[in-house]
Amino acid sequence: MTSMQGKVALITGGSSGIGQATAVALAKEGVKTVISGRSSAGLKKTISEVNAAGGKIQSIEADLMDPASIERLVADAASAFGQLDYVINSAGTQGEVNIFADQRLESYEEVFATNVRGTFLVMKHAIPHLLKQGGGAIVNLSSGGGLVGVPGASVYCASKHAIMGLTKVAAIDYAKQGIRVNAVNPGGIDTPMLRKFFESIPDEGERKTARAGFDKSHPIGRTGTADEVAEAVVFLCSPKASNIVGIALSVDGGYVAN
Repeated sequence: MTSMQGKVALITGGSSGIGQATAVALAKEGVKTVISGRSSAGLKKTISEVNAAGGKIQSIEADLMDPASIERLVADAASAFGQLDYVINSAGTQGEVNIFADQRLESYEEVFATNVRGTFLVMKHAIPHLLKQGGGAIVNLSSGGGLVGVPGASVYCASKHAIMGLTKVAAIDYAKQGIRVNAVNPGGIDTPMLRKFFESIPDEGERKTARAGFDKSHPIGRTGTADEVAEAVVFLCSPKASNIVGIALSVDGGYVAN
């Protein structure tokens, strides 16, 4: 039994990648999880993995592009196990790889609606539930692109910088009320989202060159895994991080230090 036993976490983007790995990692700590996502198959896979780890889990299909859907999601998550202690905003979209002037407005609007407005609204609706518990933890998934610029990813980077702004201000606003708000900033992580990001480059040769260069930009010599990021999320939720507020925790193999 751990000090997190019996707590309840809401994880957006729980149907794949980092969100999926985080659900399993929290289950191993005795945390009950409520996951959301747009992929029914992915949600079922996460449920299977959490059950195999001995955890308790419920899933809710939600669309972070829809504000009403987000409000329902948080309310349903809080009632699923009778409380809400942790919120992990893992859902996001990568947008397109393109030089600045060729970025499309449609891509900008989709990325900001999901990554920024979605994160903002989940936090907005979840905070009152955390306050009922006397506090809790929120972990937002930003990115190395939320700390530095990445060529060709202006819209994505802008959205992840915005998430850092939300994180820092919410951390200040609620620190004295027992809610710790922090961000995890992964570098390149081998997830479906990263693969889709590079697949958006139309020219095959450019795509391979860009991916190879990105992998080499990590001083550790490789991109990371979703499990490595999940462990950082669990730490920031845990009492071991009791004095950590408003930070950007890079899990990036040295990417932003390079």
